[in-house]
Amino acid sequence: MSIASRRERDAKVGRILLWEGRVSRSRLISEYGLSPIRASEWLRDFRESYPDWVAWDNKLKADVATSIAYADAERAANAKRQNSISAMLVPYALNVPGKPQSISWEFAHISPRTFSRLNLAITDRLRVRFVYCSMSTPEPHERTVEPHSLLRAERRWHVRGYCPERQDFRDFVLGRMSKVKLLTEPSSADVATDTAWSTVLQVRIAAHPGLSPAQQLVVRNEYFQGASARVESCRAALLNYMTQEIMAATDVGRQVPPDYQLAVENVEECRQWLFVT
Repeated sequence: MSIASRRERDAKVGRILLWEGRVSRSRLISEYGLSPIRASEWLRDFRESYPDWVAWDNKLKADVATSIAYADAERAANAKRQNSISAMLVPYALNVPGKPQSISWEFAHISPRTFSRLNLAITDRLRVRFVYCSMSTPEPHERTVEPHSLLRAERRWHVRGYCPERQDFRDFVLGRMSKVKLLTEPSSADVATDTAWSTVLQVRIAAHPGLSPAQQLVVRNEYFQGASARVESCRAALLNYMTQEIMAATDVGRQVPPDYQLAVENVEECRQWLFVT
């Protein structure tokens, strides 16, 4: 096997390890369609390449990422030149239950360690504690959350979960987190009680009524294949992200062309889930 092939294989294993927090033979089999023997070979070779990156967990039957792995990954992320670790640092789209839902592209830097702690908390149904800064409370403060989903929206990664402090389900931006710690306390929140998450809206998107008939036809041909509108399914919790992402007006009197070429036609059906302006 060539050095390049070995590096590519190690990168596939390392990417799962860093972003999910652990890697196992069964995970490699499900992700890459490997035979059990081949998956074991990949893990063995990875341990030889990065012996300080993994610690065997007999209970989980998996190799768990060590603090050294995340320290090395952070150094690689800050390096000006590409290296063998660089391919592992692309945010990983998990192919497992509770996988992140991507409705955009990532923009802000996120830490693999932060991402993996949240992923493990979701997978193992545990609480997580972290230091957080928000626009409403910019001073660093501790938050404890019971997360249930990772999602990417508006160029950023978010985690959604139950906040015991606010006694409600909230979204938290990963780029605003630090010192993320898995807790031993189990998560008791039931995702089914997250009404905004379980409610699926049928959002009708149309050309902005403020456009001329000719301009509306241009928009219809571009986005709707000539149809008068397009209906998109969207979780209520993600509605604001969607409308901001595609620049769809929810107030056609205030949000006007040329900044807005699209508009939500069934605003009244969606209004309770829109931000209060």
